[in-house]
Order: sequence, then C-alpha cells, then structure tokens
Amino acid sequence: MPPADNNHIQSAWKIIPHFHSSNIQATVHFYTTILGFTIGGIHTDDQSGEQQATFCSLFAGDKAAANIYFSSTVNPSSAWVALGTEELDEFYRVLKAGGEAEIVEELGDKEWGYRQFGIRDGDGNRVTFFKFLEGGNPGVEGE
Repeated sequence: MPPADNNHIQSAWKIIPHFHSSNIQATVHFYTTILGFTIGGIHTDDQSGEQQATFCSLFAGDKAAANIYFSSTVNPSSAWVALGTEELDEFYRVLKAGGEAEIVEELGDKEWGYRQFGIRDGDGNRVTFFKFLEGGNPGVEGE
C-alpha cells in the first residue's frame, strides 16, 4: 500500500497526549506543585453522588505549548494532534474517502472551541485531529 499523502499532516503544530491517572487530585498536585504546570480544567463525575474528578488538562508555556490531558477512564492511550485550518477538513475528507482509517468521531465543531475528528489505530489507540475555532492556530502561515 502506498504511503498516505502527508501534505495535510505536515501542518501539525501541536500534540496533546492523553494519559491515564489513578488519582486526578494527586496528578494535579504533582504537575502543578512539583513541575510547575497550570490547571487548564478539571472535570468531575457526580453520577455516584460523590464529586470525584475524572479528567484534567494541565499546561505550560505560551498558548499551552506543552499540554497534557489526564483521565481516570482512558484506556488504551490517545493523543490530540493540532493541524492547520484548511488541512484539517481536507485530511478528514481524504481519510474518509480512502476507507482505510477507522473514523470513530466524525468531523464537527465542539462547544470547547475545537473543530475535530477522531480515528482509531489497529491497537485501539485513538488519535484526535483538531484545530481551534477561534484565535487561529499558532505556527501556521496565514492564521
């Protein structure tokens, strides 16, 4: 099989790994107190009647240049890859038309300010490709 046209993926300017955390509070403490990251957000699941954190976003640097997501429920692993504005939609169309990538989330705009779609690889790992809806995408010409 020939390699995929990589012109779209060459617009990548950021990757956000998504790791498992057995204790979100302890993770937040370590990354903020010991490593100096900033809290981007913490989400809780109160379905059990207990306010227990299940997800957090931690970042460092200008425009969250270093960003890590942690979840108590993620398994297998996942990552987020930021692409250029035009390349995101075109990459989605190419993958959809090719039929060889398992698209697990269709392209769409999200309330948290991303336009995104997701694929799953043969090992069950998920990669979400995204762009910002507002404010442009750093490092991409014309943004």
